[in-house]
Amino acid sequence: MNTDRQHVVPYLWPVGAGGLIAPDRVIVAGRWDSAPIKRAVRKAKADGRLIDLTYGRACKWVMFLDSGHLVLAAVPMPVAVLDEEARDEYFIRMHGEE
Repeated sequence: MNTDRQHVVPYLWPVGAGGLIAPDRVIVAGRWDSAPIKRAVRKAKADGRLIDLTYGRACKWVMFLDSGHLVLAAVPMPVAVLDEEARDEYFIRMHGEE
């Protein structure tokens, strides 16, 4: 049995009640209250590319994924504006260091 392998835990953003998203798949995130964002959401819903992770709560953010899907999120994303080092510190504080 090879014990030299490290277990890598993927970093995921919490985006609501139990919803998680991989930040490396997010191209851009926009506020829900923008008219162009709302138009993009309506088009994605019609095309079957909308993922709703609000769980019935009011939408705050819309994330555009590299796959063309749009994700609705109910909570603000303070981690999204942090640089890579700050995200690593945040992750360690939230989940402990391995």
